[in-house]
Amino acid sequence: MATFQHPASLNALQQYAQACSILRNTSRATNTAWYQGALELDFQLHIRPDGPEITTFYHHASKKQWTHGPTLTEETLHDPSKLAALAAEALRHAGSNGATSLGVILHVADEFATTELKPDFDNPGSLPELRETAERDPAAILEDSSIQPDQATWRILPYPAQGSETIGTTVTVSRQYAPLLETFRAAGDKANFPVITHAVSAPLVAILGLSRMLKPTPDKPFVAVLQYPWFTVMAFFNEHADLSLVRTLPHRGVRRATNFRNALTTTSASLEFVDPDLYLVPLGHSVDNTLAANLRITFTNSRVETVEPLGEEGIPEWCPEPAIAAQRDEAVPFFTSHTFTILRDDRWALQNFLPTPNDVSEIYPNRAEMRLLRVLRLARVALFAVTLLSIAYFVLGIVDLVRRPEWGFDPMQAEAIKTRLAKLNSEKQKADHWNNLLDDRSKAWVTMESLSRMFPTSRGVMIKSFTMNAKPDSAGGNATTGFVKEWRIAGLARDEALEYLNSLNTREGISEHFAEVARSTGNSAFDPALGNRSISVNVRTLENATYKPMPPEEANPSDETSYPFTFDLRITQRFEATDPLALNVRPAP
Repeated sequence: MATFQHPASLNALQQYAQACSILRNTSRATNTAWYQGALELDFQLHIRPDGPEITTFYHHASKKQWTHGPTLTEETLHDPSKLAALAAEALRHAGSNGATSLGVILHVADEFATTELKPDFDNPGSLPELRETAERDPAAILEDSSIQPDQATWRILPYPAQGSETIGTTVTVSRQYAPLLETFRAAGDKANFPVITHAVSAPLVAILGLSRMLKPTPDKPFVAVLQYPWFTVMAFFNEHADLSLVRTLPHRGVRRATNFRNALTTTSASLEFVDPDLYLVPLGHSVDNTLAANLRITFTNSRVETVEPLGEEGIPEWCPEPAIAAQRDEAVPFFTSHTFTILRDDRWALQNFLPTPNDVSEIYPNRAEMRLLRVLRLARVALFAVTLLSIAYFVLGIVDLVRRPEWGFDPMQAEAIKTRLAKLNSEKQKADHWNNLLDDRSKAWVTMESLSRMFPTSRGVMIKSFTMNAKPDSAGGNATTGFVKEWRIAGLARDEALEYLNSLNTREGISEHFAEVARSTGNSAFDPALGNRSISVNVRTLENATYKPMPPEEANPSDETSYPFTFDLRITQRFEATDPLALNVRPAP
């Protein structure tokens, strides 16, 4: 087939000549599949990479038939010649089954990440506009200013639950599979056979299918844990089964995220979910099947259940996303909510993360334009109208180009800004370094305030000695190192003070004391709940060898012989290297 060029690089007559060539030499005017979505086509190829393996399936929608697809490996993905052979084989298979088109649906199951929206976007009514902006100009709506649109793509995921802190988030997918889909499209163009591609995020499709997998407890929040080989996705739903939050945890080479239970606990607490139901959905050939038993031990008041994913003949149970995405006649769900209604009706879960690039799709006239060209072939007078339209299109393109900020770009100004930014970054690194070293970790007056609050005059205690020291852990080549603070208090105690000393000799008791000191002084170093730190305490009491019994009213608080017991109190507080107050041990920039 002839190689077509983008209309912007052609003049009006060339555009018209190219459109006529497309009309004559392709089936775009007669085969409506060129203008349909991949999931609307009768014959489909579903590809699902999940990290350890890549599974493929052919789906014949009219026959409701699923069969195994071609073999696809990591080596094939990185070899253009093998990719071309794979696409040619898929087209031959589609033709042998009587198909007039092929829909290629990629289910990305080996990566899933979210990027927060800017705080300014809190109006649910702006979701349609944000959806378009995420595709066209993601940097305008994302909180992260360091995004690289040429390496990843973003799509909006709304949070319909009432009380959510934000209207939604964005799901991020890299462009690593763009060459694969481009190869299929190129093969279709070369063979004049419609190949329509569509890339979906497998976890979003799995969330869409939860309404037909789960039977949640009425009026109770629940968490769906989607287990993939390389990551785990936690979808938090409120008591109305509306999505409140989605979190993802990478496995980093192990079968389960190391901080999974902590993330599940803290996120549930932040959402004020009390003993939510936990549903585990295994979505990989080899995922951790011991997670349910471990969660039952930790979350004793929660219902922990392993869900059996939707099954289709010809598809493994751990791979339900193709069946969910290709579902045409709606199966009756176990429950409904606003979340699942909009995920299905507004196709939030089936957004195309890797659409055909505009500079490719704009080469070919759309369906209406192709119909018009067929009519224009019978009417020469229409040539003039098409010429005028092409000229107007060209002029508008020039006007739009001139109006863009890039038109007035000054390279010298960019270099000056780059130099200034480099200097500012250097200054910021220096400031961060010294600010870290000057952080408030151990003030004397706060330490004495802690002692006075621990042993007020009415406690029946006399302090004889008090020492406090702090020392850093070994840096071990890391950028930061933790440190250890130790308090040692020795003194005498009467009978009424023993119970108080015993209460201090517990993690709860000493943590409560530290928390009170942190609240009263505003010193975060005493806050036991902040960062990554631990507290241990040890109280040892002995009989006072010099004790002389006497009536309580005759006992002098400063008389050591009036105290029947001696005690030695030792408190150790350890700050790990990941704590906010950890020491920066690298040299100053």
